[in-house]
Amino acid sequence: MLPKLSTLVVACVLTAAAASAAAAQTDPAPAENAPPDWAALAAERLPLLAPCAIDGVAEAVLCGTLEVAEDRAKPDGRHIGLHVVVLPAHAEHPPSDPITLFAGGPGGAATARAPGLSHVVPLRSRDILLVDQRGTGQSHPLDCDLGAEEGGGTSALPEMFPPEEVRACAAALSGDADLARYTTVDHVDDVEEVRRRLGYGPLNLRGGSYGTLAAMAFAQRHPESTRTLFLIGVDSPLRSNLAERSVWAERTLAGLALQCAADAACAPMAPATATESDGSDRSDRSDRGLDEKLTELFARLEEGPRRVEVADPQDPEEILTLDVGRDWLSEQIRLILYYGFTSRALPWAVHRAHDEGDWAPITRLALFIERMFRSTLADGVLLTVQCSEFMGFNTEKALARGASTLFGNYRLEQQIQGCAAWPYEPTDRRLGVEHPRPLPIPTVLVSGAWDPVTPPAYAEDATAYFPAFRHLVLAEGQHGPFDLEGGWICVHQIWADLVASGSLDGLDTRCTADLHRQPFLTDQEGFTGYLEGTLVPLIKE
Repeated sequence: MLPKLSTLVVACVLTAAAASAAAAQTDPAPAENAPPDWAALAAERLPLLAPCAIDGVAEAVLCGTLEVAEDRAKPDGRHIGLHVVVLPAHAEHPPSDPITLFAGGPGGAATARAPGLSHVVPLRSRDILLVDQRGTGQSHPLDCDLGAEEGGGTSALPEMFPPEEVRACAAALSGDADLARYTTVDHVDDVEEVRRRLGYGPLNLRGGSYGTLAAMAFAQRHPESTRTLFLIGVDSPLRSNLAERSVWAERTLAGLALQCAADAACAPMAPATATESDGSDRSDRSDRGLDEKLTELFARLEEGPRRVEVADPQDPEEILTLDVGRDWLSEQIRLILYYGFTSRALPWAVHRAHDEGDWAPITRLALFIERMFRSTLADGVLLTVQCSEFMGFNTEKALARGASTLFGNYRLEQQIQGCAAWPYEPTDRRLGVEHPRPLPIPTVLVSGAWDPVTPPAYAEDATAYFPAFRHLVLAEGQHGPFDLEGGWICVHQIWADLVASGSLDGLDTRCTADLHRQPFLTDQEGFTGYLEGTLVPLIKE
């Protein structure tokens, strides 16, 4: 997920900026009271990098490109550049153990997280080291334009991995890349090489979603270089989420339906659930819960696509005419369920389509989530990692299980289709080593109780290899805590405390009990304002 500033943090930043501007207009502070040039000081410690400016970060940071062998077994072969950014510590003599983030995806660029991390004041006593995974961001990117939107009344996303487009992209990229060398192992060994070349000590690792697997793989391959682990939306080192996504998504939808039915503002839009809390059937009732209404909408689409005229989320003046099909919409709804900041808009959008025949809101919301994911992930890395590392399961059993769910098998079938057209080398080394072992690294695992892709059970799987752990399950959380009210401050403070002490002893996690989802949206004005003012800016241009 993209970093999201809480209202309080934004207010603090704006207030500080206003105060600084006012001071400059009246009595400027003496030069000797000006804050140190942290980037210049850090450059003296890190001569391979140089001060630079990046969008979204108010202060100077350090940037550089470090070349590594694309294939470490062929050190004299092709080399690729790794894009490195360091948010310098706000300290003259910081500890030698920096903070390092492994981005999600696969296919997310770590340096894209710099603006959000720059605001986490409790962490700024250390350098924050960000290395774009090879194939992402500015590290020899492997970008495709798969399943691009088309005009002329066609579905916005006919297929996720169209075979001919996948083959064409692989052929184009293979001229300048060995696509099999863009795996998790390659990534974590890159980070270790960057650590050594910059002269850092052991790392304090944070990972989110796929990044949790990368962080765990780094720890397994380089335990002496790992000081702490802070993992959010923890993926399982024992099983593949690709085999179970539709199952967990259905569970999340049921949970959201219960929350909506219990909420005074949301309940009028979807007051019932499929069963009462005592298990009695509600199928004979005229009212419908969120999960029931969505089931009925999908059933309508089984009869054929629904032609919808809708304002483009990014350009409301442009009207799109789209044939919305069941597969496309169900996949976008599954992604909407990842986050509280998107699923808060879902009940109203479903209500409008089901009860009023207005499919525009749910289509606009689906277009947003599809574009957000596509704008932030490198398709080439996603395919290499998922095909080589995530497909080692019995696909027939997974397809049979998925067929019994509301969300079906579209996502898995597309993955199978994409992998058939993409060059990769299968591996069963889920954590990058043949025999993972229990490591005594202080580890905090953060799960959302209603996460539709990395549920709490996956974090429990990880404890087999990281037994020195604290597992925090957020009662109203989904795939990440930062869209919960109070989540930004609470979770980052816990992370900062872990890094500061390097220990789980005395770690205060009580604030997690007070984290709650944002209110549901309940009308056209609120929905449109939120979509265009808050969600659309998250799409990377």
